[in-house]
Amino acid sequence: MTTAKQSRLVSIPKSDLDSLEATIETLENEYVMDQLKRSEEDIRKGRVRDAREFLKEL
Repeated sequence: MTTAKQSRLVSIPKSDLDSLEATIETLENEYVMDQLKRSEEDIRKGRVRDAREFLKEL
């Protein structure tokens, strides 16, 4: 990892790198971020359902 002030090497497990890359990809996806914001709004407004009840309806 290199920054303007200093250079250093950082070693992390491949699985951690994969996770970080997936997180960045998600944060850059406008559609996904919009859906997350809508979901948070639904939760705040009480528009939620019990998962077990929902699955029974399927």
